[in-house]
Amino acid sequence: MPIHTQDYRHWEGTLKPRNYTRWWVIAKAELKLLAKRKIVRLIIAIPPVIYIVVHAVIIYLINQFGYMDFPFKVDSAFFQRFIFRIEFISGFFVAIIAIFGGAGLIANDLKSNALSLYLSKPISWVDYLIGKFAAVGILLACITLVPGMLLFLEQLLLSDFNFFKENFWIVFSIIGYSIVVTTITSLLMLVFSSLTTNSRYATIGFCAVWFGLPVLHGILIIVLRTSNVALVSIWANYDRLGSVLFASDNNYTTHWSITFLILSALTVGCILVLRHRIRAVEIVK
Repeated sequence: MPIHTQDYRHWEGTLKPRNYTRWWVIAKAELKLLAKRKIVRLIIAIPPVIYIVVHAVIIYLINQFGYMDFPFKVDSAFFQRFIFRIEFISGFFVAIIAIFGGAGLIANDLKSNALSLYLSKPISWVDYLIGKFAAVGILLACITLVPGMLLFLEQLLLSDFNFFKENFWIVFSIIGYSIVVTTITSLLMLVFSSLTTNSRYATIGFCAVWFGLPVLHGILIIVLRTSNVALVSIWANYDRLGSVLFASDNNYTTHWSITFLILSALTVGCILVLRHRIRAVEIVK
């Protein structure tokens, strides 16, 4: 009889194929675990809700007291600014959800050797990755896509039909921009979570990139006096692509296609790193 190590072995039974639901089991389990932690519920829910309510009140006031001199108006740039603009406040809310929702998703599994247990079942590394991605992606969509659509609906109800006739395309911009921000931010958080067994280190690494690169971007602009240095900042790349989707004003000299290539390369790079980290634990039959 062969001698086996104490690792988990592949499950060799038969299963009724339902490949499309395997990732959802993982995502649902992670969301339930996050919901049980009171501190996570408070940090993920309360600040974003305040952020959303403030924008909803602004839309109401502008429509009800349009004769007053407001510093801004409800246009395409308003919705881009809400989802993500190169400003600290929107980046902060996206960051806290990514950190508290995703910092421990893979790190905790590596620490407890639960990843080996996952992959010993009829679950591939793709199912595992999609499940973890969906958990943090759903949370981020609750601060970008869902409230963005609700705020647009509020504006439609409070304004006349001309607003919809002239700005109906903003719906597609909200969807597209939310997908970009949610997808890349989720993958970036999962990468740092996969590189360590401690969620604190994952948080530090993510914050170093998320907040550090915009600071470097600001310094380089002052020193080099050119907007081409925006390529080093994730925030600036988001903002550059968003300015195209929402047809808003911007001060960038780089073409949006370069930003698109950078974000695409970042997405592919994150997926490759995650694939390597997850498959490194995968058990050989």
